[in-house]
Amino acid sequence: MSHIEQEMRDRKYPVAEDIALQRKVWRFERAGWYVLLLVVILTLAGLFSKGPLSDVHATSAGQDLTIEYERFHRNGSAYGMVIHAQGQPSKPLTILISHPMLEGFSIESIQPQPDRSMGTTEGLAISTQTDGQGRATLYVTWRSEGIGLFKSAISIPGGGNIPITQFIYP
Repeated sequence: MSHIEQEMRDRKYPVAEDIALQRKVWRFERAGWYVLLLVVILTLAGLFSKGPLSDVHATSAGQDLTIEYERFHRNGSAYGMVIHAQGQPSKPLTILISHPMLEGFSIESIQPQPDRSMGTTEGLAISTQTDGQGRATLYVTWRSEGIGLFKSAISIPGGGNIPITQFIYP
């Protein structure tokens, strides 16, 4: 009998050992290490906050609206969103943020300051001025205040619409 075979047999001396049970424990520990490694990799990839899995760059079908945002947030954390919109040159442009977004998040700041904003039956309408090429860019800082999945949309009335799905961790 080889040395390895002897090591893998049950013993009574000097300590009672159940090698079959010990092998099960070792397999369980190894599986636990693999799960832990997977969680660390997913965390680094952005499953729980910033990273490639969380970052979204969405453009409407008519390409008149583009939004850069994050899918995953933590309750109470702040994050930035960039909204690029295309309209008529040097004219006012309205951007509509739907109600579900406002239920899970609060607006901390909007830069540049909009010309006006008002609540509507659809959500929050923000009016801003476009430049000479018809472009407008808003930098919005949000604070997450809910927990769970939030499905909302940002749109230009009569123009592009981008659905947004975000998850807020406790």
